[in-house]
Amino acid sequence: MAGYYSIDPARVQAMSDKLNIMTRWLAENAPYCETSQKHLDPGTVEQVYWNYGYVCGGRDFLALIEPPSSE
Repeated sequence: MAGYYSIDPARVQAMSDKLNIMTRWLAENAPYCETSQKHLDPGTVEQVYWNYGYVCGGRDFLALIEPPSSE
């Protein structure tokens, strides 16, 4: 994973757009999400989904910085 990475500005914009859409959705559908800390309670479904969200975010980030294919 070492090496030079060039991030395409269009990909960054797409990620920013996705985050804006998700932020608006959360504000409209689950405004309590900003203050609720249930994800810190071991064994809860909130904790599972919190961690799953981080995994998905990490995958999105890696896709964003993935070097172009050498094919």
